[in-house]
Amino acid sequence: MTKVAILFGGISTEHDISCKSADNVISALAGRFELVLIGITKAGEWLHYTGDSADVTGDWETHDTERVVLVPGMGEHAGGFFALRDGGLERIDVDVALPVMHGQGGEDGTLQGALETCGVPYVGCGVLSSAVCMDKDASHRLAAAAGVRSPKCEVLYRGSTVSEALAAVKACGGFPVFVKPARGGSSIGVSKATDEASYQKALSAAFALDRKVAVEEAIVGDEVGCAVVGDAVRGVSMGEVDQIVVTGDGFFRIHLEKNPGANTELRCPSDLSPELLAKVKDAGQRVYEALGCEGFARVDMFVTPEGEVVFNEVNSTPGLTYYSRFPQMMRVAGHELGDVLSDLISAKLSD
Repeated sequence: MTKVAILFGGISTEHDISCKSADNVISALAGRFELVLIGITKAGEWLHYTGDSADVTGDWETHDTERVVLVPGMGEHAGGFFALRDGGLERIDVDVALPVMHGQGGEDGTLQGALETCGVPYVGCGVLSSAVCMDKDASHRLAAAAGVRSPKCEVLYRGSTVSEALAAVKACGGFPVFVKPARGGSSIGVSKATDEASYQKALSAAFALDRKVAVEEAIVGDEVGCAVVGDAVRGVSMGEVDQIVVTGDGFFRIHLEKNPGANTELRCPSDLSPELLAKVKDAGQRVYEALGCEGFARVDMFVTPEGEVVFNEVNSTPGLTYYSRFPQMMRVAGHELGDVLSDLISAKLSD
């Protein structure tokens, strides 16, 4: 049976979300593959977890684990995953890896680079694509080059002067603006600023997570998403486009712990007109291909009241929890998550 390493956890603020995604992925792939669970703690320690897979959202790292290292190597000098046992290294055989990790250290190209250095094939976006998708400035520039409108955006670095910070707001058209860590893929650290006081508070919150911050024009409209699967060689396909109508505090916060949909109405399929739906799908595919995505990703955009489609961001490893958007969009289109991931794993093994 094919051995698939599920990588989860990680050092980012999205550690717990990754564990929830892994829990759902494990359930979806159970019985299809031999699953090897490699968890990464918040401190960055790699562990081979051999306990009950139902505990990956709990205190899994405190029991039934052994230290894991990645060893570089290719071909007859193959590297890969090794367990630290009795003072030595013992190989952990895997055929392919499926990273289910979000945010820095898992979705930004660093993990992907480590796997490539060690000769471990993996499902999902590659090094360059992962890094670009995580960087708001770089991804917006590439989307614009592909003919997809992006919000006006200015980048600030930690230590920027007050005049530089205020100039960024002016360049984006004035208040309100959104302030967010420039390298990230969720609503964590994102604030809406409507005046100078809230702007300074927003900058502090974003700089606490990243030394590079994006100040963006506030786009009025509904957020829509495209679940995209495939690559430039095999072609791409999509799930149903979804649509988010925010009913609460002005943010879509799907990872609320107790009630994920408390402040939003998530429509899947969307209620967009056929003409607007076609524009959204075209823009989603353009962005996916321009950013070099492969495997799977979720392209998020806004649709304004005037019918303009504006790029927001790409999640190169989208949330895969039971309530996440990507699995739902694929499910509504008739594709269960287990089938989608199985097909991607088979495609990677055939490369």
